[in-house]
Amino acid sequence: MAASQLWYAAYNRLTMAHYQSPTLTRPERFNFATDVVDYWAAQTPVPRALFWTSRDGKQQRDLSYKHFSTQSHRIATLLDSLGVRRGDRLVIILPRIPEWWEIVTGCLRAGIVVCPSTTLLVAHDIEYRVNASQATVFVGDDVSCQKFAAVRDKCPQVKVVLKVNGSSGAAQSGVVDLFSALSKVPSDATFAAGSIRVEDPAIIYFTSGTTGLAKMVLHNQISYPLAHTITGKHWLRLKPGDLYWNLSEQGWAKAAWSFFGTWNCGASLFIQDDRSAFDPFHLIDTLNKFPITTMCAPPTAYRQLVLDKCRKYFAANPPKALNHVTGAGEPLNAEVIKIFKDMSGGLQICDGYGQTETIMVCGNFAGNPIKPGSMGKPSPGVPLAVITEEGIEAPHHTEGDMAIRVSKESTTDGPSEFFGIFDGYILNGKAERRTRMAKDGKTVWYLTGDRATRDEDGYFWFVGRADDVINSAGYRIGPFEVESVLKQHPGIVESAVVASPDPERVEVVKAFIVLTDTYAEKNEEELKQAIQEFCKTNAAPYKYPRKIQFVPASFLPKTISGKIQRNQLRKMEKEAYEARNDGPKSVAGVAAKL
Repeated sequence: MAASQLWYAAYNRLTMAHYQSPTLTRPERFNFATDVVDYWAAQTPVPRALFWTSRDGKQQRDLSYKHFSTQSHRIATLLDSLGVRRGDRLVIILPRIPEWWEIVTGCLRAGIVVCPSTTLLVAHDIEYRVNASQATVFVGDDVSCQKFAAVRDKCPQVKVVLKVNGSSGAAQSGVVDLFSALSKVPSDATFAAGSIRVEDPAIIYFTSGTTGLAKMVLHNQISYPLAHTITGKHWLRLKPGDLYWNLSEQGWAKAAWSFFGTWNCGASLFIQDDRSAFDPFHLIDTLNKFPITTMCAPPTAYRQLVLDKCRKYFAANPPKALNHVTGAGEPLNAEVIKIFKDMSGGLQICDGYGQTETIMVCGNFAGNPIKPGSMGKPSPGVPLAVITEEGIEAPHHTEGDMAIRVSKESTTDGPSEFFGIFDGYILNGKAERRTRMAKDGKTVWYLTGDRATRDEDGYFWFVGRADDVINSAGYRIGPFEVESVLKQHPGIVESAVVASPDPERVEVVKAFIVLTDTYAEKNEEELKQAIQEFCKTNAAPYKYPRKIQFVPASFLPKTISGKIQRNQLRKMEKEAYEARNDGPKSVAGVAAKL
């Protein structure tokens, strides 16, 4: 066994107390494919790594770690033969099929930087991500390859296009069929990537910000691939033999939490190739049919599951093997947690908090009593705090900025260096993070962009975003992204996009729109629908404004320099929502009554 595999095996055996010790150090070398996948592939018997099923359950595949070890060697060999080298960037857009995990594991083995993206993207979104990341490889299925084909001439740096699960029709010009090409690679092919450093880039995710288009979040070889051991072991509580189902599509960072968290623990992923809209009854049927032990679903899903009609169906079709459930992506209200616990016979939803930029940094862990409505306590080994503007920890029950200590000063309450955090947003070729220096001039904090309080028992309570990013049903949506699409509409002079409270989705996108004189004469309801369809066509559909209000130009509050003050519009929306619901209430509290 290689030295790095021995290090990984020891790391995987660490207890909660070890993670909280200041002596925990980062490895000098680490590669997820060789040190994790190959490690589990060498066990006897070889554990299952992934169980895949079609939505109707008629097609199934049961795949071991040995399968992914073998396939990743072959894929790394194939990519090398196509001229793809360590450090090259690869955009991948695939539905929930096993090949996604085979390809990503192969890229990690070879040191190729993976840029996962959602299947919801339209051609314009794909063009931006490919060019922003300077990707030289694009991987997709029939649908995403067709989208890319529409913009390929605008992405001159792309040298290789791989199509997975393609149709049997004529091949597209300049597109390599993965299965055909892979058939020429020996089944026992091995790929030696050489020495990959822990600080080498591994993954780039795109996340929404307050200004500009989606930002590139850069992770290295351990910030996600290794550090998510904490997520899998302590929040998801996984172990070999467990079957874990995460409802997120692979284009979102939460799916990577599941990928790395699950496989670091030697457990198995449950993957259902479901491309339809969320259906709570189908979710209940799936839990009833398959031996899924662990599930992570967005709070929006749990809010539907606790409705009367779903509770009755759940009682008639109980889960087959479910013993642990979690939720993340947005605040989860106490009433939903209580109802679900009653209907499931004692299963308590363990809420958690993390970001595209981090692993799970706060959550409900075994051994800690759950305070419904709170985010729980900091994850083992994570130096998380609520801090003031001066960079010092805020008193109990005092609102402040959620922050993670990133300085390398040795402390008594956590690791000397926390490595479960991204390298930074890629800006002008460099990775940068939002940080704040404490008054002592030594402690440096990474600012998450969220506000919270911390009680005397160490539990964190979410307050809200510190910026304009909209969190709708777990989707992070930047107002600039929506405003940029609205600018393209011929009838829109100006727009301002903000979060509007919503009982089901917590927040939805609302657009205040100033129309041209010609369009101002049109039927308002028909125009709203037309603008919404325009947005769905020109950007990923989850970004479209669910609420639209036509206003005169003088309505939009602006600074002296002409910048729209979105905070004032947000405040107005919140006050209007509270007035409709008989005074100040949390959106989550209202959602529980649905």
